[in-house]
Amino acid sequence: MRVRSAVFHRPGDPLSIEEIELDPPQAGELLVRVEAVGLCRTDWHVMQGERRVAMSPMVLGHEGAGVVEAIGPGVAGVAPGDHVVLAFIPGCGTCRWCRAGREHLCVLGPRITLGPQVDGTFRRRDATGRDVGAFCMIGAFAQYTVVHQASVVPIDRDLPLDLASLVACGVPAGVGAARHRAKVRPGDSVLVVGVGGDGMNVVQGARLAGAATIVAADVVAHKLDWARAFGATHTIDAGREDLVAAVHALTDGVGVDHAFVCIDPPRTLLPAFRATAKAGNVVVTALTPADELSLPVPPLELVTSQKAIMGSVYGFASPRVQIPELVALYRQGAIRLSELVTRRYPLDAINDGYADLIAGRNLRGVVLPFA
Repeated sequence: MRVRSAVFHRPGDPLSIEEIELDPPQAGELLVRVEAVGLCRTDWHVMQGERRVAMSPMVLGHEGAGVVEAIGPGVAGVAPGDHVVLAFIPGCGTCRWCRAGREHLCVLGPRITLGPQVDGTFRRRDATGRDVGAFCMIGAFAQYTVVHQASVVPIDRDLPLDLASLVACGVPAGVGAARHRAKVRPGDSVLVVGVGGDGMNVVQGARLAGAATIVAADVVAHKLDWARAFGATHTIDAGREDLVAAVHALTDGVGVDHAFVCIDPPRTLLPAFRATAKAGNVVVTALTPADELSLPVPPLELVTSQKAIMGSVYGFASPRVQIPELVALYRQGAIRLSELVTRRYPLDAINDGYADLIAGRNLRGVVLPFA
């Protein structure tokens, strides 16, 4: 079938809207009608050449949700008509990590930038017959995609799919970083540096965990207003205020129990580290360009302060556990989803959506491929 898709060709170029030939699902795979895809910075990093992929052309997009249209041989537990969220790290189910319930660490994870399907072959071709890759083995910036059953999590059919797409990446990344990686406890203090897609959900996760002080820092003033609506107790204009001094003023000179670096770690990690209390946690959720090989934390400060610096992908928890849990929390009113969506775009306007993201105009833009 011919499928309109947003295709990456080379760093620095906008995505190209093209018709791609999509083959039927093979063993263990599903054909999914993509109803909504979040505009995440991870794809933007690929577009800029900061996150390297092994091939081009490639259909980008990983924060998606849709409806199963057809299934291949051997698919179990999912049927045509089911609504699904697409998990950008597939869970093979058999590796040591998956057997321990830690699908976010699955051995398939390092393959998500390569382009082929789980079985190493391709389902997409361009007009010249070239193989076309799928980012994260998903390629969600398209009207339809073929994915392995390891990449789907079924959800209830009554949840709007534009909201469901958010629990594919940004919401678990942020909420999970607070709850599962840092293990924020009631009464703790938290700093969130960068309150975009990940950071705003860290704010939600910290509030959900019972943090008493939640400090949001950003250089975009209206994002700080949004952060207060999501649960921040204090805000810092990082473009005008000294982050470390401002945090120490709010915490009687002690610093916060947990700091989250959700934007530009080479520039923001050291201030976040110094704004963290002794024996506190610094959690990095933001990606860096591939050629960044170090972070500017003096080793002596690291040792003497006894602070922990840790990375977090997918909120450091299995998407197969987190996604249903987050849907349940949304239904209970414990987290917000609809308020995260600033604007919806048709597929043809995807590059405008990324321009809005980089300009700070959106908290989350969502692409509707059939709009």
